[in-house]
Amino acid sequence: MHLLDLVLGLAASRPRFFCDGWGDRGLCEALELDELVRRRSRLCVELGPIERAYGGLLQEGRFESPETRLPPCARRGRVRLLLPAGGPPRGVALHLAASGDQGFALRLRLAAPLLARGIGALVLENPYYGARRPAGQRGHGVRTVSDLHLMASATLLEGRALLRWLRTDRRVPLVGVTGFSMGGQMAAVVGASMPFPVALVPIAGSFSPDSVFREGAFRGVAHLAALCEGDEREEDARRRLMDMLARFSVARLPAPVCPEAAIVVGTSGDGFVPPAEMRRTAAYWGVELRWIRAGHVLAILRHQGAMRAAIADAFDRLEEATRPGRRDARQPRSDRELRRTGLRPDGEPGRGGALARPELVPVLRGSTDR
Repeated sequence: MHLLDLVLGLAASRPRFFCDGWGDRGLCEALELDELVRRRSRLCVELGPIERAYGGLLQEGRFESPETRLPPCARRGRVRLLLPAGGPPRGVALHLAASGDQGFALRLRLAAPLLARGIGALVLENPYYGARRPAGQRGHGVRTVSDLHLMASATLLEGRALLRWLRTDRRVPLVGVTGFSMGGQMAAVVGASMPFPVALVPIAGSFSPDSVFREGAFRGVAHLAALCEGDEREEDARRRLMDMLARFSVARLPAPVCPEAAIVVGTSGDGFVPPAEMRRTAAYWGVELRWIRAGHVLAILRHQGAMRAAIADAFDRLEEATRPGRRDARQPRSDRELRRTGLRPDGEPGRGGALARPELVPVLRGSTDR
């Protein structure tokens, strides 16, 4: 583990997660990823005035979250849309938040140099973060397990709806999704759930969110004593928590529609997310795996150029894969796949169907190991 990861892990362990226990246990037990993906979610994003910032044109946007179970303070979503100043964008990437990333500035700085490649950014503020944070929540430490489930549920629903908004309402030719750490794991789930081709770049993200609470610098962040019921041991409470968190595993969804436009970026010395988790995602999808030789913290501080390169390459590959006239140009999922997943070609839920859980793909196409 890199020293910076160890230091930040100790600092990030306060405030503890889940200090108020499970919260709404019924919600935790009923929440299923395939049901969320089948939900119909469309957004009306209200954009504010345009200002010049970060070398491009920046607008603030607001919308009502499709996740109606959020507390009132979190239902009003916020985004920042950053576009090139010289004309319409070639593509726009949705940037999802890492754990603790409660503002917009870090992701806007990461995205700004991509404007020169014609790639804009849509930066989402997470529920339970920033202006969407409930009173009484200190920092990023959500107070209950059901709060974390609602954060993940809302991020998935909002992310899917924002990608459709970019593609349908804004007429953006190429859309994609990326994120670092927790944002990388959610980007993997959002991107794989889309019925149309997207550029997909999860960075330092886990295959399943339970792994972050199981080992590494975040292992002790959960307030296990608050999750114990009666005479239950903390290890039993941890086991139940891991089972619930695993419901958002990448394994719950098929591979992306356009796997050649997906690049997994791993951090080889990561003390927060086990590098094996990044291998699992790349292997499961059968896509390229690129390594950044750094820990979790050092990667975001010193290796943003490598992250931007992966995002730009994913958009280039998406453009090539979906080029008009190409015989094998990627289309939305086939009728057979849609019947299996319960999705219609327009990205809206169909009737019936359950999301497949295919076996792991054992070979990495074009991957490079440490």
